[in-house]
Amino acid sequence: MSDTIWVCRQSRAATDDSGDDFDHSLFCKTSDQLDKLANHIGVRKLSDFFDTTDLQFNMSEDELEESWIAENQKWFAPADALPSLEKIVECLRAGEIKGIKEKIRPELLEELEDCLAKVTVADHEKDRFHFSIVM
Repeated sequence: MSDTIWVCRQSRAATDDSGDDFDHSLFCKTSDQLDKLANHIGVRKLSDFFDTTDLQFNMSEDELEESWIAENQKWFAPADALPSLEKIVECLRAGEIKGIKEKIRPELLEELEDCLAKVTVADHEKDRFHFSIVM
């Protein structure tokens, strides 16, 4: 089983529409390389917007209540992440990135463009978001 990232919105938490319809597995797998790129280009790391609450809940050996997830999730203002997403997407569109295999770049770009679109909508709707790490 492989981890992935969902773009989740606070207004949809605990609803039937709380998940994501897109697999962002490459984003998850390359997060360290993307953080290095962010440092190199002088923007905030995308991992700053990760929320591991769902993963912690599913991996816990303790019997946690469902409410534990809602009580422990971290939410972020989309405007804080958008400059990073925009610059990283711009770099991926421009060509090869050190540390990211060229053969996966187009698919990674597609995943990050999907994230950018969803975070942009959350911003326009004055919602909060996070990149949820799920298994």
